[in-house]
Amino acid sequence: MKNLTPNHNQPRPPRVARAATLCLALLAGASFIQTTAQAATRPISDFLSRQGKFCVKVDANGFADCAASYYTFDTTGGGCFSFTPPSANYAGWSDPKGASASFDYAGLADATLGGRLGTTVDGSIDEIVQADGSVLVKVVLHTHNALAFAVQGSDFNGPLLFGHRVAEILAGAPASVGSCSMNLIFRNPAPGAPLPDLSDLSFCSFNDLLFVSFVGESNGTLSNGQPGLLQTTQTGLIAVYGKANPNSRVALDAFPAEHVVVRQTGK
Repeated sequence: MKNLTPNHNQPRPPRVARAATLCLALLAGASFIQTTAQAATRPISDFLSRQGKFCVKVDANGFADCAASYYTFDTTGGGCFSFTPPSANYAGWSDPKGASASFDYAGLADATLGGRLGTTVDGSIDEIVQADGSVLVKVVLHTHNALAFAVQGSDFNGPLLFGHRVAEILAGAPASVGSCSMNLIFRNPAPGAPLPDLSDLSFCSFNDLLFVSFVGESNGTLSNGQPGLLQTTQTGLIAVYGKANPNSRVALDAFPAEHVVVRQTGK
């Protein structure tokens, strides 16, 4: 989740108290991807069924405790860190100006709302076998009628700029929905192996994460009740920044493009 530490050896798990955002990257055509002739496809449900299942435990300093974290069917109980209860955890996005955006790309918020938003997800999964027997997995997601909201700062339970969260919608507030797309590439141990939760990749299996890009747009309601628009575009260089020249732009910021825009659309 965002606030990634640019350590050129081993990225430190982000501080969970400040890490309700995930801002990662897609770099198309990276030359370091070494493939063999073997490739296969998997149903998108193999990825979706794992989202929201990783229980993030935190230590006394507020950092992810990966040794204690585990996969579970209930990320809101058992001492698991919950970003925006009562929904299961999913990633959000931020920009340097201080705004953060959330789009329900995996349908987890809609599931908590009993399916009232009609969120739909489609996409594809491709596995490419590597010489060592591991695979590179490319996931492409397209989500429609996704719950969307934005906040000031990086705490997704903080002051709203746009839309409402699940808890507020359950209490009667209107929902703002939009569409989003995500491209994700990561390493997995073997063909057909269980796919990771994005929270796992972000906190505890960061070295397996290669690329992700995200775009989302939603019409809805601003915090002042006026109609508004939320847009986010995220592009970074995750697999490159740790190897870059320390004096280069990429080494200083793995995310050369990260924008969250909230604006009024009516009078």
